Amino acid sequence: MRRSLALPFPALLLLALAGCGDLDTFVPDIPGFSGPAGVVEGTLTYAGPPPCTENGRVVGAAVVLAFDKRLLPPPSGLGTGAASLDAIPGDVLFASIRDKLVFDKDGKLRCPDPSAPNVTASGTWTIAPLSGGTYQFRGFYDRDGDFNPAFSISNLPTAGDVGGGAIDNAAEVLMGAAPEYTEVNVGEPDGKGNLVIPPVGVHVPGVGVTLGQVLPLERPVFYPSAVDDSVAGNTDPRKVVVPSDFEFATFPPNDASFIRITFSAGVDPTEIDAAAITPFFMPVKDPAATLYMAVEDVNGDGLLNNEDHVVESANVPQLYPTSVFSKINAPRLANDKRIETQARPRVIMQGLTLLKNLLLTATKLPPAMPDPMNPPFQSAEPEVTVAVRPAAICIDPVDASKKGVFVLSRKTAADGTAIIADEEALKQSLAARFGRPFDIVYGCLPEGQYSMNLVYPTGQAWSVPNEAGVCALAEPQTSDGKTCKAVTNSRPRLVSQDAMLIVGAPKDAAYCKANPTPAACTGL
Repeated sequence: MRRSLALPFPALLLLALAGCGDLDTFVPDIPGFSGPAGVVEGTLTYAGPPPCTENGRVVGAAVVLAFDKRLLPPPSGLGTGAASLDAIPGDVLFASIRDKLVFDKDGKLRCPDPSAPNVTASGTWTIAPLSGGTYQFRGFYDRDGDFNPAFSISNLPTAGDVGGGAIDNAAEVLMGAAPEYTEVNVGEPDGKGNLVIPPVGVHVPGVGVTLGQVLPLERPVFYPSAVDDSVAGNTDPRKVVVPSDFEFATFPPNDASFIRITFSAGVDPTEIDAAAITPFFMPVKDPAATLYMAVEDVNGDGLLNNEDHVVESANVPQLYPTSVFSKINAPRLANDKRIETQARPRVIMQGLTLLKNLLLTATKLPPAMPDPMNPPFQSAEPEVTVAVRPAAICIDPVDASKKGVFVLSRKTAADGTAIIADEEALKQSLAARFGRPFDIVYGCLPEGQYSMNLVYPTGQAWSVPNEAGVCALAEPQTSDGKTCKAVTNSRPRLVSQDAMLIVGAPKDAAYCKANPTPAACTGL
């Protein structure tokens, strides 16, 4: 049994230094296609707490999401979102047990006491159109009715929602094991290793989805509140610039070797009231937001021990929340700030999550064997420190025939110490993780704008910049920068949610000329 997390939701492995994918939206993530398509149908079984009710209706809906196996959501993979989805309204899902639900006679919101016995209900779902491929089906019941797939601030489950999916080892998951999602083939083999949709289309029935894991955590809402940097001299945490030829002074590095950003829970204190109400409804007030920290079971052996450390130091454990910087699309216009992650190639940098500093983090490594008197480190913290690493993964998430590239800005630290001790071992790890061969390239990091992201072991995540801090073209921000004003209405702009990391020009242009960014990282 796993003991890495005291959470009623299984942890998922994320390879150290490999990072995860975009955390932005649950929108179709497969390249456009036309012609015949695939249809997958199934049943959904809900076994969890009774739903909330309001105005004579059941609040929320069950959401089923189809993910292409090549584009799984973080922390499992590099997907930007679901290939398609379906939703079963609460009134439909719970129709057969409506007489067992309690409705307030005045129509007010009524949520059952947490001690109320679980209920069971079922419904059917259909997802289409799907292109040929292998899919996993994951889902959750949006118990508070705040899911909106179009916006990054409302596109993932929150505390109290009930998660699950089409899982092969459901019994083991209830005992704490990691889920093994059912893989469903849609299409026929074309003889080249691909699945294609025949002219008559494809119909796959009978896929069962079970929802039964109550999520205990809110999403890791955060904002960058400070930066400590003796490398590049950054002082503005909302616009941290990293030189593309970033060089460690020594290796293993110390705290001063990194650009370190403080990620504080919630939003800036001056924005809490605005963030807690419409249109944002962020979980930042009553109680105050916190960030859940725990040691990650890096090697997936079910134990927390000295093998679950970061690559930079055998004494520093890998911690959740996982921190990731993901390259975003460049602005098309001067006033068009893009918040979508660049799809192809996907470029990601994984940060190093610290409990304040390296020394304090090193003391949190748990014992190798279960010890009731010395349990694994878990904590709710007001902030975490994220150190920027000088490495990136560049990968075409759709075309597995293309090699991935691991680019490290320098082969050695300034003192001559090699950064990667065993290149072949790293290549093998990356190949196993991403299902394709990898090259290691020593060259300048891909320049551009990167979103800042935190990811929990549950897959819940938060990204900045996001819609709360970025005004759309149809609602330009006012001169004071505090409001996004449309023709008919306006809404607050949460400045703390408009932040990014920028990989900028090198300190030594000659180095980058001799060691350029790999073409696989630029799309050339």
